[in-house]
Amino acid sequence: MKENLRVLFRSVGVLALMIILFCYAMFQGGFVSWFLFYGYLPIGVYQLLFACYPLRAWQVYREIENPVRQAGDEIVVKVHMKRNLPFPLLYCTFEEKFPPSLMKEDTKKAKYHSSQMSEQMTVSRRLIRMLFPLFRRHFTFSYSLQSLPRGEHVLDKVTIQTGEIFGFIKKSRDFQVENRFVVYPYVHDIRFMSDLTSYEQGGVVSNQLQQMHTTIASGVREYAPGDRFTWIDWKQTARKQTMMTKEFDREKSMDILLVHDSFMHQKKNQLIYEASIEMSLSLMEQLEKKDYQTSFVSIGKKAHLFELGHHEQQIELVKDYLLTARPEEQGDFSMRFREEMVRFHQADIIFLIVTSMDSHVVQTIQEVKQRMKHLSVLYIHPGKLLSEEEKHMLEPLRFSGIAVQELSLEQLATDPVEVIFK
Repeated sequence: MKENLRVLFRSVGVLALMIILFCYAMFQGGFVSWFLFYGYLPIGVYQLLFACYPLRAWQVYREIENPVRQAGDEIVVKVHMKRNLPFPLLYCTFEEKFPPSLMKEDTKKAKYHSSQMSEQMTVSRRLIRMLFPLFRRHFTFSYSLQSLPRGEHVLDKVTIQTGEIFGFIKKSRDFQVENRFVVYPYVHDIRFMSDLTSYEQGGVVSNQLQQMHTTIASGVREYAPGDRFTWIDWKQTARKQTMMTKEFDREKSMDILLVHDSFMHQKKNQLIYEASIEMSLSLMEQLEKKDYQTSFVSIGKKAHLFELGHHEQQIELVKDYLLTARPEEQGDFSMRFREEMVRFHQADIIFLIVTSMDSHVVQTIQEVKQRMKHLSVLYIHPGKLLSEEEKHMLEPLRFSGIAVQELSLEQLATDPVEVIFK
């Protein structure tokens, strides 16, 4: 409304100027006065027509190439603008209104280098593009967004501004154009240094992950999502007119529970939390490749549990959760961890990913270890080396037979990341 009043006021000014020049030519006469009137007449008519030209009739839409990305990737956005009336416009500006979720950046492994490390990962994104439509009805341009942060992002608003040749009358309009794209966490290459395998006779330690024995089939069953293509029994499929797969003698799959600390602790370092998210997804995918029965739980004020098994649909649910996970700023992780672990007494291994360590967390981990076969702790810390206080707190865990690995942010800058299972 305010802009419409401004355009109306300036249009009245243009009309008044034309009337004044006409009256001056009528009373003054002569070449100069009529030259001023006729010289300004086409400009004034154009300005009045421009004031009546409707920007609301424009059509604006985007095209996003591959709207599913990984953190740190680049995305290309193609913008189309159409109009029905080829009214001559000398210029127009296109401004993309980015949401707050895109006011961060992620440079994959590079963000963990000490020279590039930024605790908040914040960045200011702004895009203004100058276009020269003239008489064209359809014009297109592209732009790219680099270093995309994790999350679900919505581009929902653009602003188009234009003006006549002298800039006396300007018009702008906001267009609601919604496009969504998702950016999943970056996945590190994980290398296990020592692994555990559980057999029917009991638990043993092995340096190689044991896979399913696929040399001798013990039977057939109907095809289930996640079965390999090579397991299909074509003879039985043709006989029963339904997809059948072979069953194999299998070592007892180890039940691994991956626990993620979703609290934001005293050191409000967003980079530490992102590292825990990336390692959770990286470990989960790597364990699934090794044919382990893996479950995932993220502990905040509310626990988010995903019992994965070997179903790809469940893995996608975990990825969707980690896509938008945000740290809990208030709460006690040690208390919530103790409460949740009561439900998981059957897990063979608990692998805990934490970003903060204190005496309460240490005591809780020791209590949980008494009820579990194996418990490993991955402690992600920001410094190059542990402080003396941190070393002192981790010693009781090692004495209790708990595998503890310290992982600095700088170690995450190199792939593969070595993770120790003991």
